[in-house]
Amino acid sequence: MDVFGGAPRVLAYPRPILVKIGSDVVLKCQISGDPQPDVVWERKNEPVIPGGRYILAQDGKVYTLSIVGVILEDAGQYICRAKNCIGETYAAATLKVEEESPEVQPTRPPHTDEQEVQVIPPEQNLQDVKQARQPQPEREDSLSHGNKPHFLIKPLSLRVDRGEDAAFSCKLWGKPLPQVVWEKDGKHLKEIYESSHFRVDQQDGGWFQLKIFRTRAPDAGVYTCRAANEHGDTVAGAVLLVEAVPESRADAHRYDAYLNVAKAKKFTITEGKHAKFRCYVTGKPKPEIVWKKDGEPVEPGRRHLLFEDREGYYTLKVLYCKQQDTGLYICAASNALGNTLSAVNLIVKGPMVRFKRGLQDVEVRERDVAVLECEVPEESMPIAWYLEDLRLHPSSKYGMDQKGTRRRLTIRDVGIDDDGVYLCEMPDGGKSIAELAVKGTIVKKLPRRLEVLEGENAAFCVEVEEEEMEVFWFKDGLQLRETHQTIIKSFGKTHILVFVNSSYQDSGTITFIAGRSKTSSKLRVKAIKHCPPICPVGVQIRTDSPNSAILSWSPSPNLQSSSKSVYVLERQEAGSQDWQRCLTIETGTSAEILGDGVPCEGDYRFRVCCMNKYGRSGHVEFPGAVHLVPGPKIKTPMKNTVVTEGEDAVFSIELSTSMVGTWFLNSTQLQQGEHFDLSQSQNLHALRIRSIPRVYNGAEITFIATGVRDSATLHVQGTERLSWILPNKRVEAGSPIVLYCEVSHPVSAVRWFKDGRELLQEDGLNIQSDGNMRRIVIQSSEYSHSGVYTCQSNDDVITFNVDVKGPPVSFKDIPEDERHKITTELDPVVLHCELSQPDVDTRWLKDGLEVLPGDNITIQAEGTMHRLILRSAELADAGTYTCQAGDHTMSYTVYIKVTIVDPKDDVRLDHYVSEKIVLSCELSRTNGEATWFKDGLKVQESQNVRLSTEGPYRRLSIPCASVWDTGEYMCDTGGDSVIFQLCVTEAPVRFVLPSQPEVKVSLLSSETLVLSCQISEAEAQVCWYCDGVEVEESDRLLLEEDGPHRRLIIPSTTIDDSAEYVCETRDDAVTFWVKIEEPPVKLSCSKKTGSVIQSFAGDPLFLELQVSRENAEVCWMKDGVKVEEDSDTALLSDSRMHIESYAFVNTSVASLLPPEPPVEFLNKEEPVQLTGYEAESITLTATVSRPNAPVRWLKDWTPVDGERFHATAQGLTRTLTISPLKRLDSGEYTCDANTDELHFSLLVKGWEPRPAESTHGSDGMVTLRCEVNKPKADVQWLKDGTEVMPSRRFSIRADGMERSLTIHRLSKEDAGEYTWLTSKASLRVQEAQVLFTKKMEVVMAEEFGEATLETEVSLESGEVQWMRQGVVIQPGPRHSLSQSGRSRILRITGLSMSDRGTYRCETLHDRTQVKLNVEPRKITIWKGLTDIETFERETASLEVELSHADVKGVWQKDGLRVKPSNSFRVSANGRVHSLTLTNLTLEDSSTITFSAEGVRTSAQLLVKGGVFTTCRHPGSVQLSPCPTLTSTNACHLNVCSLADKGSRVFSIGRRRCLQILGLRLGLGCYHAAVQQMASVSWVSERELEVVTELEDLYIKEDQNAVFMCEVSLEDVPGDWYKDGHRIRPSDTVKIRTEGTKHFLLICNVRTEDAGEIKFVSKQVESAAYLSVQELPVSIVRGLRDRTALEKHRLILECTTSSPRCAVRWYKGDEELEPSERMDFISEDCCHKLVIHQVAIEDEGAYSIEVGEHLSTAKLMVEGGCICAAESARLDKLTNI
Repeated sequence: MDVFGGAPRVLAYPRPILVKIGSDVVLKCQISGDPQPDVVWERKNEPVIPGGRYILAQDGKVYTLSIVGVILEDAGQYICRAKNCIGETYAAATLKVEEESPEVQPTRPPHTDEQEVQVIPPEQNLQDVKQARQPQPEREDSLSHGNKPHFLIKPLSLRVDRGEDAAFSCKLWGKPLPQVVWEKDGKHLKEIYESSHFRVDQQDGGWFQLKIFRTRAPDAGVYTCRAANEHGDTVAGAVLLVEAVPESRADAHRYDAYLNVAKAKKFTITEGKHAKFRCYVTGKPKPEIVWKKDGEPVEPGRRHLLFEDREGYYTLKVLYCKQQDTGLYICAASNALGNTLSAVNLIVKGPMVRFKRGLQDVEVRERDVAVLECEVPEESMPIAWYLEDLRLHPSSKYGMDQKGTRRRLTIRDVGIDDDGVYLCEMPDGGKSIAELAVKGTIVKKLPRRLEVLEGENAAFCVEVEEEEMEVFWFKDGLQLRETHQTIIKSFGKTHILVFVNSSYQDSGTITFIAGRSKTSSKLRVKAIKHCPPICPVGVQIRTDSPNSAILSWSPSPNLQSSSKSVYVLERQEAGSQDWQRCLTIETGTSAEILGDGVPCEGDYRFRVCCMNKYGRSGHVEFPGAVHLVPGPKIKTPMKNTVVTEGEDAVFSIELSTSMVGTWFLNSTQLQQGEHFDLSQSQNLHALRIRSIPRVYNGAEITFIATGVRDSATLHVQGTERLSWILPNKRVEAGSPIVLYCEVSHPVSAVRWFKDGRELLQEDGLNIQSDGNMRRIVIQSSEYSHSGVYTCQSNDDVITFNVDVKGPPVSFKDIPEDERHKITTELDPVVLHCELSQPDVDTRWLKDGLEVLPGDNITIQAEGTMHRLILRSAELADAGTYTCQAGDHTMSYTVYIKVTIVDPKDDVRLDHYVSEKIVLSCELSRTNGEATWFKDGLKVQESQNVRLSTEGPYRRLSIPCASVWDTGEYMCDTGGDSVIFQLCVTEAPVRFVLPSQPEVKVSLLSSETLVLSCQISEAEAQVCWYCDGVEVEESDRLLLEEDGPHRRLIIPSTTIDDSAEYVCETRDDAVTFWVKIEEPPVKLSCSKKTGSVIQSFAGDPLFLELQVSRENAEVCWMKDGVKVEEDSDTALLSDSRMHIESYAFVNTSVASLLPPEPPVEFLNKEEPVQLTGYEAESITLTATVSRPNAPVRWLKDWTPVDGERFHATAQGLTRTLTISPLKRLDSGEYTCDANTDELHFSLLVKGWEPRPAESTHGSDGMVTLRCEVNKPKADVQWLKDGTEVMPSRRFSIRADGMERSLTIHRLSKEDAGEYTWLTSKASLRVQEAQVLFTKKMEVVMAEEFGEATLETEVSLESGEVQWMRQGVVIQPGPRHSLSQSGRSRILRITGLSMSDRGTYRCETLHDRTQVKLNVEPRKITIWKGLTDIETFERETASLEVELSHADVKGVWQKDGLRVKPSNSFRVSANGRVHSLTLTNLTLEDSSTITFSAEGVRTSAQLLVKGGVFTTCRHPGSVQLSPCPTLTSTNACHLNVCSLADKGSRVFSIGRRRCLQILGLRLGLGCYHAAVQQMASVSWVSERELEVVTELEDLYIKEDQNAVFMCEVSLEDVPGDWYKDGHRIRPSDTVKIRTEGTKHFLLICNVRTEDAGEIKFVSKQVESAAYLSVQELPVSIVRGLRDRTALEKHRLILECTTSSPRCAVRWYKGDEELEPSERMDFISEDCCHKLVIHQVAIEDEGAYSIEVGEHLSTAKLMVEGGCICAAESARLDKLTNI
């Protein structure tokens, strides 16, 4: 952030440092300011005074505090405070001092304290890492391994409310009992908590407990328990969540009043940057921090991060600031002893160039599509999209579109990780910011990345939308499991993952998956900053031996052994300032320095330092100096020697000191003699070999002395030898050339060569030999004699370079047009030049590279003419060619023109929106380049515009066209171009289905009519018409839209629905001819009489039937003869029931019953194969079709008989029971009913016992089972030979053929041998652990209610204890403890808010906990009041049903409380509250309200008077178009329904009503007769009047015009007209009616909307005039400077604010007029000047005048093919 003025700023904050006692430490802080600030270091609010162990230093902007020999008291916070005349700032650094580890044994050798440093690659398996960390077998025996500490029960994570106590317990094993240290977030508790806030306890059995009293918000975090003894250590962690209790608004602002806002600092930041506020607060108890903005708390979110950093600063980071983030930010800190505030004013500046329309926040569901859209100032302005700090690029995930100034980002398949802050950035840095909220299964996602230091805890927290979801944690694709150092915990919807004491191996990608949703985070574990090693101590130097020294030292006692260290020795020669490294030692603390290691003799001093991967300690110098003499060295080495055969060879070597050496020739030692001369002069040794023979060629000469060895090679040459005089020769053409050399022997023969070809004696060439001289003479040189000449003997070669200079070569002039070739591909190109001399060598170059002949290139030279021919020109052949001859060159330019083969002429294309458009050009060459332009601007490829190349074709594709794509497209190859005029318009809306323009539909009445059609555009509007009248949606007629489908639905049709229905779009229509017919009549018998009737003679007989249609006609027939109505027969019709009545005079009975049907068996499908056992019983069952049907039972076709057979009959059931069964009863049984038979097959078996099995229960119970073959067999159970008798603990059961013995609540006495029948089993009983088998869920309860906490244990006999806040809960008036089987229940009644919290249930072996949330009682209304309409003297009852009983409620009438009386009765029955009003009057019409404990419901009570009261008075009654005439009488009335459908008669209580619909019955006199009474009513239509006339309007253009006309009657239709034309609703015209008021709304009024507006309804009308003031015209987008190619087309474009304006075009001061070369085009607000075939003279300044505004642009014209024009003029001159 930017700070006003030059106040001090912290550029680099100090890091927390952990050191050992006795080591040195340096705290650094980098601060800047203008003027330079004064910096002071403070500790405990006291300045640190330099001196002694404290050293203060400054290096530029870096201020350091060094502490030498750190002690425990130095630990704490150090403040670096900087201040100048403008302001001040400070930074804090934390110094931690550790004591020496107690397990380090000082008696061990030094090397055993070192630990091996391993670098583990990230991909290495974690299991391998753990194995690598295990100690070696020889260093740890099994005994010590078993005595290492380990957790038997680790601490459990907790969630408590603020103010509750929290307790962590764990059980440890180790010998000796380990020492335990509790930490929070890596800090000792005593460092952050006061002693009264926590307590650490130890109990027998290895139990350790940490209890935190009255938890506060800062107490939340990760708690670790570290246990250590002499055999090792271990660690386990748990999480504590502290849920905040909502504070009152007064508490939230209780400290803001003490803030002086005027003194708050001001910071300014640019929109889109990050603002970071840091506040350093200390205090015990640890303060609670609340950040506020303008008095309101700041909650963590996508753009707001709240955390405490490693330096102890409380930090608020506002990401991607917006202007609405401007405000006053307050850091409020408080604890039990006080509070403090710090404030800062943040000012967010907007960018210099702003977006026309910025991004808007978007909220979408998971896996939906999200669209972010903004608008930039200019169409051509590029932008970049970012997801926070990640640049986005077009892909299948992200779509990026631009249309004009609009920019759109489309995010497909949105996931939880797409939730975040998105930015659209312009090139100048201006940003538009929006937040994308993704709603899905995961409510709170993981951070995108998390960085922690090694050894810190890495915590991840996720919230999901539902509890009890199956979730998974993964790291790098591997599922995580909970361990001591990996905590995985779930609290309802909150899920937590914590890596305790994180290490480098924990780095990776953390993924959380819940259902189909997932979120990921990158975890990076960084190494801790360590201090460099400490200097060695106790340095000594000993010189017991000559020319050597023994250096020794001791490691520092405070040297940390956590990393590998080495010692580096350096030496310095007396008189020198440089130190040279001489030795590095990894282990050991001594070294011997020999004289051989020094470069020269002298006095040397030494020093030593310690070095590891964290740095280097200071140097410690050894006392005194040592005189060292170096060993022998080679000063001058031997050199290889080349001699001629017969000569002497000399070798020499110079040493640094004088000593004796030995010479060797090819490993043979040489002695002084005739051929070898060995000599020594002090340090110089020499060897002379006389008269070298040729055989010594290549021999190796070696010299060896003490510590010295050197070799050289001897080369012996032959006797012939050449010596040269003049190797290079340069002569003029025509001059003689003489080349000569001298050989070593006069008789030696030589050979001459020129350019590798041997020369022979010929005319003009003489080869001479004179003694030792050898010559070659050329009398008259020519240019061809230039070259390389060689004279070669047997063993030697000499070379001459001869250069013959000829006269200068020059090029003859060539016309300029012949040196610039413009051609098309495949045509030949000839480049030629003419030199001044023939036979001159030339080189052809292209773009600086030599051109060589090839298949397509030919180089010719004929005399002075030289040609380069390209047989078939290609695009790659274009370039600059150069012909080089000597020092002269001539250049040529070749331009290969690519032509467009197709299309040859300009093309005009018309397309519709959303269609795919492809513009294609065919080039003359496959590799030709083409550029696309739109309206003169180069087309860049994007997602909506794609450029493709396929062979010679160049295509521009628009996958989904829009109106914005309209324009002029040009494909330009550089030498040719073609123009496409593209016009994109909205596609006509057509009907896809039905395909026919007319469709016939036939239906029966009461059926559902569905008219469906599909249109080509899903968003298009359609109108439905019925017989030419536009239909409107109602209860009987529904209009539906489903994508491109449009439907008209009539749920229940009538005959009147037959009509012509038309569905119409703006471009098409389809007609449905609908015909509704009556359905066929169906007859059905009456349910009362049925189809069979019995009657006695003389009694009346009623025959009834029901028809499917009321108006159906029926005809009664008897025995085929039509029944006529007479005195004995009456035919009646009642709605759909038709009745015929008969009277019989005789006494005979008329029976219409048919004969009884035959008897059948109804259960034939049941199984007939039966099996029984001896001594048991069995029953055979058959079901007949008639209750009185007789049956008989047969066995093997013989009737059954005997005492063991019992046959019964009950209703339709017939049974045969055989008891007891015998083997002889097996056979086939038959149940015979004369007309039907049912067969049974019976098999009778004996019984034998089967083997047994045992089942162990989960509640201390065991069951022994066996199966016998006889259901009634007796089994005796024995234990150790004694019979087991049934009791409460022993249950003996028989279930069919199964026999079982169950032993409950097993004890050790139950062990033994159990015997039954022929089987036996041994039972061993072990003591079982009581564990919890059912997880308790969060319990939600209401105040004053009750809560039930239930859990389940593994044994029914298990005992549990219920506890809250460490106190055992005892049974009492409000607490009841019960158990049911393995369930253990705690029930709390009469709940209050103080009962909420965490309840724990414990056994001796396990524990579990549950949270109880008590919420205030919330009363809701299950059934509210409804409006009631009634009449005078009637009774009205109102009822309200609440969610709770025993709630007091209040009834109010028009705001006044209702008190019980004779007319008002108030009652309450449980949840139902009632109010009854009796003997109502008109004055009782009112609003009735019921309220109770914050809930409220109301209804309207309307009391109407009787119609007779109003109609008895003479006179006429004026009614609205849909009146209802009502008469009232106490007696029952028979009112005949009128046949006309224009009325409806109905009854309400004592009222009889006639409703006239739309006055279709007509106006006049109506009579209502009641017995002897009558009532007369005159009905006349009420006259329609205009209550409020229309008013004239005078408004400006683009505003909205609203007209309102009020008439005297409601629901009266009316029409609106403008200048006599009916106004129909559209996108800009809205018509609506509210009661008697009629409104017309015209949006964005244009000047053409001005005119007379009239409202017409029946016989009344009202008119007004609309006047529109035209807005002044302005130029929205002016002209731009353009550059055009000659003979091409140019378009100058200007956009105005209104299409209704006159424009004038000027060139300079001259007004332009349309012509053949110049067109003026006006399209809406766009005005264009088109110049065809642009010429040079068209250059200049062009202007457009719009009203008082003027826009000017410059036109530059570039000429094309200038060389060709000049060539044409030259040709004309030549022809003349």
